[in-house]
Amino acid sequence: MKKKVQYTIILTIVSLLASVGVSSTYLLTKEKIKEKELEIRNKALYTVLPGIDTIPDEITPPNTNNTDKIYKGTDENGELIGYAASGEAQGYSSKIKVMVGIDSHLEKILGIDIIYQRETPGLGTKMIETESSDTLWSVLTNIFRKPSTMDYGKEQKLPEFAMAQGEAGKDVEQRPWFQEQFKNKTYYQLVVSKVEDKEKITAVTGATISTNAAIKAVQNAIDKIKLELQEHTWQIK
Repeated sequence: MKKKVQYTIILTIVSLLASVGVSSTYLLTKEKIKEKELEIRNKALYTVLPGIDTIPDEITPPNTNNTDKIYKGTDENGELIGYAASGEAQGYSSKIKVMVGIDSHLEKILGIDIIYQRETPGLGTKMIETESSDTLWSVLTNIFRKPSTMDYGKEQKLPEFAMAQGEAGKDVEQRPWFQEQFKNKTYYQLVVSKVEDKEKITAVTGATISTNAAIKAVQNAIDKIKLELQEHTWQIK
């Protein structure tokens, strides 16, 4: 009987200590998590509202939850570019969260950015992967190539931050092919196709559920914008 009481007391103490530890860790990292989420959201806004001059203005009330905030983006001349909002839907193994931008006429999608997902590696995660231009020959050449003295001191760019040459000589970050196909699509074109179809959304091979979830998340974001602007009669054509 005494042993049972001792075990109960020990387990209670261990549970309390574990709870205190988890709570302390959360409190210590809470602000950093918020800062990281803000950074990701702001970066996504620049992606889905191309051409904006500053961080978009929030058009929802100040106390609105981050997931429900609606943004309005303008260019350097103050002209309205479009609106943006986040949306989410349940994927195969996680929630998929996106940021979506639509034009000022509420007709076409300007861009999307998947800001959170934990889908199956090698399948659903292809939604956020960029296509590599490396060939087997170029990879082998780089492996066996002798380092030159000219290589030292050069800035090394990681593959995951691959850059493509953009306008006016600027570097433009390569975007995942899956997300790029949403550009200029209308609401009614958000339909999954298992074969390549420029008029629809081509599914990621072996990840139809994840593809469907991404589309639903995009629709969720657009619906939020429609509701906030109180345009109950508009339809994206």
